[in-house]
Amino acid sequence: MKWILAMGMALMASRGMACDVCGIFLGVQPHDRTSSVSLLWRARLMEGTLTFARPASPNKHGGHGGSGVALTGEDRYRELYQVLELRADLWLADRFALLVSLPAVNNYRAVNGFIGTDIYGIGDPLLIGRYLVANTKCTDTLDRTVHRLMLGGGAKLPLGRNDLTYNNERVSEDLQPGTGTWDLLASAEYMVRAGRNGAAVTVVGRYNTANNAGYRLGHGLSSTVELFRRWDLRDGAIKLMPSLGVYHELAGRDAELDVVQNGTGSSTLFAHAGARLWWRNWMLSLTYQQAVAWQLGDLMVPNRMRIVTGLAYNFIKN
Repeated sequence: MKWILAMGMALMASRGMACDVCGIFLGVQPHDRTSSVSLLWRARLMEGTLTFARPASPNKHGGHGGSGVALTGEDRYRELYQVLELRADLWLADRFALLVSLPAVNNYRAVNGFIGTDIYGIGDPLLIGRYLVANTKCTDTLDRTVHRLMLGGGAKLPLGRNDLTYNNERVSEDLQPGTGTWDLLASAEYMVRAGRNGAAVTVVGRYNTANNAGYRLGHGLSSTVELFRRWDLRDGAIKLMPSLGVYHELAGRDAELDVVQNGTGSSTLFAHAGARLWWRNWMLSLTYQQAVAWQLGDLMVPNRMRIVTGLAYNFIKN
């Protein structure tokens, strides 16, 4: 997952699917061993003031495309990364599921109140095969402990555009809809529930490769830990499950032609609150994550908050 570099960007991006891919939020599964399709919307706000020497036209990633006289000053960055994601979680066998994701993105950046980038495009799709290592078959009873462990691996495909321009200038790498690289993904999910109370841990990692220009975004790792409780409403016809926890993102430093770029890389901890609501085959989810602590490279704009919401349809018999 990459964040941003500020000065002109940043990771797994700095986000979006070029910039919000890890980013990919698995969370607690709504139904045990059940295929589903969902439409998710994610939004991330990054905002902060950076002080640095820069070209007259600031650019990230080592100043690619920059020109003009070098200046020193402060710039106020405001960046908004939005992803509308069509996702399918398909159970192809008793213990094997395939997650397929196709994102559409809107990446926006303003510097000192002036819009420098506002682009739209289809992002890089991704595939993750997930294997059910251990599972206690869920039943309607809540008087026993159940758990599940899934491990997965896959890849992000370089199908999104990574050559878009805005106002006749090429958009920096972290703001492009795609990255132009094949990247490897790995996931681990564990959920345990005793009665109506439970806990879940999800980890998603991304190993990035270099693009045609020799630039590699930093590798990323995101982790979610949440506690939840389930309530049955209207004689069980409606199920509500609020959750509280933490979400952490770790972004490694970028590299150009195998040379590590100073000032990149970040670590951000978010407070996490969410809720899921089930009715028949449908599930509505909403998650809010507020950044509470971070450690950033000098060229990175701080994360402020993140929202994930979605509507899913599960292929189950009522």
